[in-house]
Amino acid sequence: MESKWDRISSSPEAAALLKLFLRIDELCDHEGKVNEFLPSLLHQLAQILDVQTIAVTINDADQQQRILGRYDRGEIELSDDELIAIGIRALESRKGLTEAPEFPSVRNVLAVPIIKTAKKLGALLLVNKSSGDFGEYDRIVVTIVETRLDDVLDELIKREEQRRISLENRVMKEIDKIRDESTDHGEALDQMIQTILESVGAQIGFITLYDPEKDRHLPGGKILRGTRPMSQDDYHRVGDLVRLSKEEHRTLIQERLPDSEVDCILVVPMFITGLFLGSVVLINKENGNRFSEFDKQLVESVTRLIDSFIFQEEKFKRLMVLIGREATRDVEEALIGNRPDTALGQRTTITMLFADIRNYSRTTKDMDPTTAVRMLNDYFNAITPLITSHHGIVDKYVGDELVALFTQTTASGSHAFNAVEAAINLQIELKRLNREWELTGRPTINVGVGIHTGEVVLGQIGSFDRKDYTAVGSNMNFAARLQSIAGPGEIMISEATYVSLTGRIMARRIGPFAIKGFGDVMAYRVEGRSPDHF
Repeated sequence: MESKWDRISSSPEAAALLKLFLRIDELCDHEGKVNEFLPSLLHQLAQILDVQTIAVTINDADQQQRILGRYDRGEIELSDDELIAIGIRALESRKGLTEAPEFPSVRNVLAVPIIKTAKKLGALLLVNKSSGDFGEYDRIVVTIVETRLDDVLDELIKREEQRRISLENRVMKEIDKIRDESTDHGEALDQMIQTILESVGAQIGFITLYDPEKDRHLPGGKILRGTRPMSQDDYHRVGDLVRLSKEEHRTLIQERLPDSEVDCILVVPMFITGLFLGSVVLINKENGNRFSEFDKQLVESVTRLIDSFIFQEEKFKRLMVLIGREATRDVEEALIGNRPDTALGQRTTITMLFADIRNYSRTTKDMDPTTAVRMLNDYFNAITPLITSHHGIVDKYVGDELVALFTQTTASGSHAFNAVEAAINLQIELKRLNREWELTGRPTINVGVGIHTGEVVLGQIGSFDRKDYTAVGSNMNFAARLQSIAGPGEIMISEATYVSLTGRIMARRIGPFAIKGFGDVMAYRVEGRSPDHF
């Protein structure tokens, strides 16, 4: 009995089939230049199997399919979106698709998923066979092609990921260099958006700055390349999308805005711990494509450098507004009862937090002064909003040390709990910041934190010319010295603070420590939050 393989080998299509397999080998061995060979491959396959449309889809980093290549004999009857929908169904089935979807232009279909070691890579799609339905011969050919394409797609996806990481690192280093070398804020923003524009191949780019006083978005950096205009209506549409991305706290990608010269737009909002600073906006890819997941990830990574630069160069204006108008006002009203004479102090129990960078002088001794100061400002930019978001106020910055006061019991917990929560989140944020600095070649830092709860005198203290709202008393001195025994990355709390937390924090009792002026004392090293359940 003649086998199916004997029938194939003796068929008139055998020579064409052999040529096809050689072409697949050539494709697999051509160092990833898939776009040069894939159209020819699909053309040959469509001729051999007498198919009107044939395509290969590939999964992006977020598992969204896109068309890697397609070939159509005659008029194009199917849209890319319809082909992608067929590819998604094929991958979901994991066994392939042989029944025609409910598309008017689809008469029959043969679609197989491309999978390698359980990794879903894409799909091979054959749609509308001219001579009848797809048969056993078609399935054998498609299976053989799929078994080679899985290597091609797997290598392509790996190369794209490596290229993305390499490009992201390069762009972040360029942005970081602009931050360190620039002396003009506006010029720096122009250089930053131009760097981003070139990295993703966009035509128009903006860095918008948010003015919270007037609730408006101002252009910071701005680059327009090419000859495509933007009308007044287009500017309004961009503004609407910037506001939407701010409200929804997420990146937006839109295509084909109606009655507009905007074919596609990418809007990435910039936040520092909930404080909105502005957005990075890119419009129209040079090659006519849409913005990809690759572009989205790249721009989101880069904005982490830009938002801290904006925060720093605005000289903490937004943060000071936040602290002065909300945090300090609330604390003063709660403690002093809205009395007009705020120079009168008041004794009260609060929680004090001291955070100090370990070995900062040694870390920065070989840096130029500008880089060292910007590094310190980046650190304060990242952690200061954590203090205010946990109902604390920044009392002062002393070199590389931050002093914060927590005075209010809130719905989330006591002022002691809020202070420890802020410290835990500070150490988490510092790990993120250190990973970012490693990518740009900067040294990393470690911080020791000391927290103590006790009675102080709060009020406006100073001279006639200048007064600061601060706290004084021996407990402030104790908190500062407690911080000095915390190691890098550690949070050390006093017994008074630990007792007031009622089991909400996991901590290890250590000591005793000889603290100058206070004798031998026990302390508690914070190990994390207590679990909600076991």
